[in-house]
Amino acid sequence: MASTSEVGHNKNVANFGYTCQIVTEMGSMYNPSNVNIKLPALTTMNTSLIGSLQNINQKTPIYRNLVVARESEITKLRFLATRIYNYSKSITISNAEKENVNRLAKKVRGDSKVKKVLDPSVTASKTISTAQTSYDNTIEFFDKLIDQIDSYPEYVPNEDELQIVNLQLFYNEIKSLNIEVNASIITLITARKERNDLLYFNEGNAIKLVNDIKAYLKSLGAEALPYYKAVVALQFRKSL
Repeated sequence: MASTSEVGHNKNVANFGYTCQIVTEMGSMYNPSNVNIKLPALTTMNTSLIGSLQNINQKTPIYRNLVVARESEITKLRFLATRIYNYSKSITISNAEKENVNRLAKKVRGDSKVKKVLDPSVTASKTISTAQTSYDNTIEFFDKLIDQIDSYPEYVPNEDELQIVNLQLFYNEIKSLNIEVNASIITLITARKERNDLLYFNEGNAIKLVNDIKAYLKSLGAEALPYYKAVVALQFRKSL
């Protein structure tokens, strides 16, 4: 389900398109001297806005799919940490060494779990950063756990998934996946920034253009009043 802010942005883009349709319908009556609100410039802006939404729509599922995949692998990693510790209790290493394994396994599992972040647009950046740090730390603690058990000659499990070489392979795979997730977050944030700049922040942003259009239509007097009212009826809100 799209967030309220995302729906608001989409509505603003749609209303800008409606505004373009309204002034196009006016024909020769619509003849502003301001080049920024002439039809060619408005058409270019409308095309850019639609393209920015398409860009976001393409990147969002990629990000969400990667997050789900990482969550699945992190769950496996945490179960593996417990299995590694349980196996270490079965071999002839000292209690202090077993406690070292237990300490690292606990860090991999985490005492408290950070809420999954599936959409950067609806979660505070601090929470996103905390979540990412949590995943980064979990993965690196798993690497330290592997190094710890690899230092014990007695650690020679028969189970394939507990063997050092396979644990290292799994670590490399999940680390690569985590890097992909982090990169996809940045890509999605950039795509949303590009849309927001077009709508709200660029010098000739869409909201400013609509306000200029309203002012021009109002200057035309009674003849353009129905078109002016139609544009005014369209609501534009800065959904940030």
